[in-house]
Amino acid sequence: MAIKASYIFLKTISISKNIKLLACDGFYFNQNSPIKSLGNKWFVKDKNSIILKEDQTLYVKEFTLPEVLDISIFSEESEPLYVLPAV
Repeated sequence: MAIKASYIFLKTISISKNIKLLACDGFYFNQNSPIKSLGNKWFVKDKNSIILKEDQTLYVKEFTLPEVLDISIFSEESEPLYVLPAV
């Protein structure tokens, strides 16, 4: 629900103020390591897609902000990716 609310809020500002909204997936900020989901599930980047895996042996890196953002990895495609079904 928080992702949807954030997306609607940011998209509304983008449209009303004519500000370009850019996005990238979270894997850019943790060197493409798995991202924790619900329970024992993890989001894993597999080539150009994001899949959901069940695994406890994944090596996870911390999220970090780079000193300089690489603008080439961002796109105007900013709609959230909903991999998990609604609870």
